[in-house]
Amino acid sequence: MQIWTEIQVEVHNDVADLVAAALASLAGGVELRDAGTLLSTAPDRTCVVALCPPEKVQELLDAADEALSSAREAGVTVDPVIVRQRQAHEDEWRDVWKQFFCTTPVGKRFTVQPSWDQNTKPTGEFIIHLDPGMAFGTGAHPSTRLVVALAEEWRETRADVGRILDLGSGSGILSIVAAWLWPDSRGLALDIDPQATECAQENLERNHVTSFQVRTGALSDAEAGYDLIMANIQADVLATLALLFAEKLDSQGRLILSGILTEQVDSLLETYEDAGFSVEARREEGEWSALRLRLGG
Repeated sequence: MQIWTEIQVEVHNDVADLVAAALASLAGGVELRDAGTLLSTAPDRTCVVALCPPEKVQELLDAADEALSSAREAGVTVDPVIVRQRQAHEDEWRDVWKQFFCTTPVGKRFTVQPSWDQNTKPTGEFIIHLDPGMAFGTGAHPSTRLVVALAEEWRETRADVGRILDLGSGSGILSIVAAWLWPDSRGLALDIDPQATECAQENLERNHVTSFQVRTGALSDAEAGYDLIMANIQADVLATLALLFAEKLDSQGRLILSGILTEQVDSLLETYEDAGFSVEARREEGEWSALRLRLGG
């Protein structure tokens, strides 16, 4: 059984999502524990918990420190910051998921049901059977729900999508959603983390999705000509990919971006407008935002 390092970063509530977003692309899993789940936590404090291999600890600590430094410069309440580390078994982390991840509706047409919740009778047109394992993406996070909402909305006007890319696919939930919204499409679930691609493959098979390939790699490894690209990853990574997205997207296609904190939207939009994109739709939930973009005006 693999031994992981659990990093706990206790911060003010105002920066918890920012720290979680910074760690999400590097960690094997990220969880937020607040006063509602930890009796020892003050009402204005949240503990961001990330799991990673021991060799990635410093990289995660640096990412958290960079996010907190940016927040301080913006005048956001950050301190005090308390950092703890401990060893954790993979099975222990999976047990944590089971405490907080239950059957839940996502979007207008989907319900996500974890493999261990067999007592809840799901409702909805499409039931996604999901085991997130060590990968991000359960449908419980606002960034995932926002992508689903924007995809469902576009489905109402565009039924003939041919090729789809799910970048940073995590558990594969967005690939499953897209495959069911556009059953005649072909897709690629792409993630830089081999554990995530293994998890996505298992979930696609669990939901009988055969129209998507699963691959470990970066955006530069993908072909061009996609009708729809979905990317639910942190905003600073999205900011570096604008020109490459423009190369990979079909001229009549759509790009859905999520994992963006609301205060990051304006800066990110400037980058994408410079790359030739325009905003078709924008949605928000709490502190999170998502965009649906197209090439041209």
